[in-house]
Amino acid sequence: MINPKETIPTFIQIDSVHLAPTVLSKHGSISHKITDVWVYYDLQFLGAFELPAKVPVITEGRGQLQIVAGIWDNGLSGTRAKYPFYTVDTFTFSASPAQTLFHTPQFNYRTTDTPAITYTVEDFEQGNGFTKYSGDTSLVRTNTSGELFEGDWSGKITLDSAATSSQIITIENYSLPANQDAYLEMNYKCDVPISMQTRINYQGAWTTYDIIGLKARDNWTKVYLKLSGFSATYQNGKFRFIIASSLPSGMDKATVLIDNFKIIYFN
Repeated sequence: MINPKETIPTFIQIDSVHLAPTVLSKHGSISHKITDVWVYYDLQFLGAFELPAKVPVITEGRGQLQIVAGIWDNGLSGTRAKYPFYTVDTFTFSASPAQTLFHTPQFNYRTTDTPAITYTVEDFEQGNGFTKYSGDTSLVRTNTSGELFEGDWSGKITLDSAATSSQIITIENYSLPANQDAYLEMNYKCDVPISMQTRINYQGAWTTYDIIGLKARDNWTKVYLKLSGFSATYQNGKFRFIIASSLPSGMDKATVLIDNFKIIYFN
């Protein structure tokens, strides 16, 4: 009672994670921006940890970690969330007090059967799922070296003195179920800020809402945009998505590059 025995944890070191392909024809690119891991030990929540992470586990004997991939909703570090469309990694180990065990979690996109998930992917390899909505110019496919993220093609918007603004919109209408997780994933690189919007046909009327503004990026960046709030408010609506950009005063030319545009939701 005076000097109780202190329990010494086993440490699990997670420096990075790996997203492995499942069915590329359905899920598309395996690029990711997994920033955190949400860790459970024998289904008991231990916490959310920013990568790289050193996770203390107080236990005796043998047990299992369950590791869930974490992302930034809408690209914001203040809105960290578990990503529902990646599988859960498991790691079984024996307690080794004061020792550090190294583990690299592996995640996959969930399969499309249980529960059913819809994946729609525009990677510009076969075509272009966008059309001009407003402004002076539209998105075209590019295979120019230095403008590609991966694969042979990306999408490109060019702004200059003759075309100072662009609003492109998805050709497809998406039916996002209410009260189900839904996300937009995208890789982008841009000289100017871009605005992500959704145009919703609800009860016969079209309405446009801003989702978020994204800063200019010198390097390719991955973003996950949460859509379930819109689908809950506009149940049975039809959704299209807009990427808007404009040339700021003082700039002569700017480029917006897009790849791996995905809409993913539980049915």
